[in-house]
Amino acid sequence: MNHPPYILTISGSDSSGCAGMQADNRAILASGGFPLNVVTAVTLQTPSGVERVEPASAEFVAKQLRRLLETFPVATIKSGMLATGSIAGAVAEVLEDFPSIPYVLDPVLVSTSGSRLLEEEGVAVVRERLMPRATVTTPNSDELWVLSAEDVRKGRIESCRILAKGIGQAVLLKGGHEDGQTSEDWLLMPDGTETNFASPRIETENLRGTGCVLSSAIAGFLGRGDSLIQSVHSAKELLTDGLKKGAHFSWIQSGPSLI
Repeated sequence: MNHPPYILTISGSDSSGCAGMQADNRAILASGGFPLNVVTAVTLQTPSGVERVEPASAEFVAKQLRRLLETFPVATIKSGMLATGSIAGAVAEVLEDFPSIPYVLDPVLVSTSGSRLLEEEGVAVVRERLMPRATVTTPNSDELWVLSAEDVRKGRIESCRILAKGIGQAVLLKGGHEDGQTSEDWLLMPDGTETNFASPRIETENLRGTGCVLSSAIAGFLGRGDSLIQSVHSAKELLTDGLKKGAHFSWIQSGPSLI
């Protein structure tokens, strides 16, 4: 019997279990992977949002990341909350030494409750060093405007199209925070290929951690050998199913979903 593929996450720990590393691990296990964790920060969170963040040292993050990559046959890397510019830089430096491993970048810049989760120096590292390295970057619209140099008036799809071409890598523009009866995500490739992933919008208040789940599940399916398009499709199905199961529970009962 083969061991499940090792999926390495670089993210913060969420004490409420709704998002961050805890959500990453549930999604990776649900997608058939085995999670390895590099801790960037310990956070104090409740259903109301992020109350405090205690970042790890960049040196320790780099040590964790390098030793795990040297020790395990990692199939895919996923990063979420990087917390500081120095941590983002340390991650970029280590990843340069492992260029062949697929990498899913979830550019966690602001929490759902509005707390800033990455300083400006870190945003520059994400834009200039991590996005060109990533197999796919998964911004929502707010993150897109921060990461893209394009004028908002161009529209989110066009701005994302230009961004994908500029970095030479795929970008998955998430639509979960938009209005409408359906939740539409767009996978835009640097060669101009576009794929739309639409699903019925689930009426629920349990939305914390959805971005973490989606990106980690994509990493999990990529680690199994699925194509990027198939991995996004499967991850979106997994997330939608989890939101349906958890839609009628309160925060205290279920967290963001029942994945």
